Amino acid sequence: MAKAPKLDSQPQVVTANDLKSGDVVYLTKVAGWSRRIADASVVANAEAGAALLAIAEAQAKMNIVVAPYLIPVDASSTPPRPIQYREVIRADGPTTEIRKPAA
Repeated sequence: MAKAPKLDSQPQVVTANDLKSGDVVYLTKVAGWSRRIADASVVANAEAGAALLAIAEAQAKMNIVVAPYLIPVDASSTPPRPIQYREVIRADGPTTEIRKPAA
């Protein structure tokens, strides 16, 4: 099992899953949720990340999202890019392709 990254001084965002749709979502600057990581509120360190996570956990208790957590991102790119491969996949969408039946 991979170890969770240390978030002390890395830029980070909060991610979770939408309770109704199951979609990957990111906490925005106005404490809403977006399916686009480009809309995510990026914070510079663990202290600011803890404040964002507290907002997300409160919304999890209200059954808006499921299992919010912090992820490290490369904030020098636009949109911010997750550092971990798992989170890159979550941000980019499913890795499977839905194929229509041949006519």
